[in-house]
Amino acid sequence: MSNCCKGKCWCKFLPHNWLCLKGLSVLFVIGFYAALIFAVYMAIQIGKHPMITGSEMWVALSFYVGQSLAAAIFCLTVSKILKALAKIKHAVAPCCCHAEEEANQEAK
Repeated sequence: MSNCCKGKCWCKFLPHNWLCLKGLSVLFVIGFYAALIFAVYMAIQIGKHPMITGSEMWVALSFYVGQSLAAAIFCLTVSKILKALAKIKHAVAPCCCHAEEEANQEAK
């Protein structure tokens, strides 16, 4: 779990507090690549299927591969937004964890 600005309430156990914004950004980048690889896999499988030919193949390709590509674009967009929010948060209110660690080390 993130050590940044923890409160003494039960909210620290909710999933959105497990990772900082940078960690969530990486998670969505991984989701982007997974959706992109799945879209390529679906396109290959639909193209190789012997029972789907002609317009049925193009409809299936546009529907199924389109959904995977839309999910990939969504994950990439959320990742970029989270990365920008992390930069803004760091510029406006830097995390106090490092200052506390340095103070603890100097006190010892």
